[in-house]
Amino acid sequence: MTQSSAGQQKIRDLIKDIRFAMLATTEAGRVMSRPMTPLRIEDDLTILFITQRSTDVAQQADGQGVNLAFVDSGTFVSLTGTGELRDDVELKKQLWNVATTAHTDSGPEDPENVVLAVVPDSASYWDADAAPVAVFTMLKAAVTGEKAHSGEHGTVDL
Repeated sequence: MTQSSAGQQKIRDLIKDIRFAMLATTEAGRVMSRPMTPLRIEDDLTILFITQRSTDVAQQADGQGVNLAFVDSGTFVSLTGTGELRDDVELKKQLWNVATTAHTDSGPEDPENVVLAVVPDSASYWDADAAPVAVFTMLKAAVTGEKAHSGEHGTVDL
């Protein structure tokens, strides 16, 4: 496995079971974040969502740099990339679920509903120890004077 594919696999393993991501976009110099539900992670780590074409998130993300923040217990992943709107009806049908039905006015055939793809270029991660281990590590560091090791960190070019 190459370093790049090993890095991609590390990021995939860290985020595959995280149900929500904070998607950050910018407008007029302001950063705005909102929770989104990843519906699929492609082989190249492109993350797919369903949204509506007229929403702020779609307008701000399309063709622009975005950030996805994934957090779960001691796992933190920050993924940067470019947003793309995709109109593929078959892809929308594959991704469609109860949650997308609840957040839209109609089905996958409606051109207002689009796939928002985040095509990644890099990711940073922090994979910390579970809380009890982290507390023990901090206490040990305080007693011994050694620096606490709080888990693994890395950056992956995608």
